[in-house]
Amino acid sequence: MRKSIFIIAALLVGTLAKAQTDYTKSLSGIEWVKIESKTDITVKTHSSNELLIKSGPEVKTPERAKGLKLVGEGGPDNTNIGFSVVQDGNTLIVHNLRKSKGAEIYLPKSQNLSVKSTWNGDIDIDGFSGEIEADAQLNGSVKITNINGPVTANSLNGTMEVVFGTVKQDSPITLYSTNGVVDVSLPGNTPANLSLSTLNGNLYTDFDIKMTEKDGMKSYLGRKVNAAINGGGVKISMKSVNSNMYLRKK
Repeated sequence: MRKSIFIIAALLVGTLAKAQTDYTKSLSGIEWVKIESKTDITVKTHSSNELLIKSGPEVKTPERAKGLKLVGEGGPDNTNIGFSVVQDGNTLIVHNLRKSKGAEIYLPKSQNLSVKSTWNGDIDIDGFSGEIEADAQLNGSVKITNINGPVTANSLNGTMEVVFGTVKQDSPITLYSTNGVVDVSLPGNTPANLSLSTLNGNLYTDFDIKMTEKDGMKSYLGRKVNAAINGGGVKISMKSVNSNMYLRKK
């Protein structure tokens, strides 16, 4: 009897483990990975040349859906963990089909990456050296940290925080928020040409630009500032319509 109970328990654990298996796919020949989600999404780096989607806690399937497949804007779930993953030439397109559960995804450090949140999800990206695009289209915030490559980022109603490790000089950087704060940190020796603009907020920086200071940060009350730091270099554009912007030395 005790042996039978043990066997049944082992089978149940095995079934649950299978249901929660992470999804992986080779990135051989892939130049861009494009991710879209309606909920929070976190993208981190790892050492393998593959896409890794962490399954996380099991999402219970409704009784009426037994034997059926989840389908969303990106197509049917072909991963068994609520995602659609489709290759289009040298681009891998990843859709999170789950509307009530966030995603944790791992990619190689040098991967070019585009992440879009189309509803209330926050975007959190950490550790990449490739090109990054991030777009929180409605109510999500954008946080991009420990990155080196060019960045194009947009948020409608959320805050935007970007922290650079180093700043490559070969491609421009564009950061825009309609209603949220834009807060950017750069190494103090970064050469850059700045285009800073806010309609209803103020601009603050501790970089060496000759303006008056407030609590150790220089405040720009004008609507737009064009300036160079460290002799000029890569173009960095920052804009917020209705909130303040902060440009900090690391």
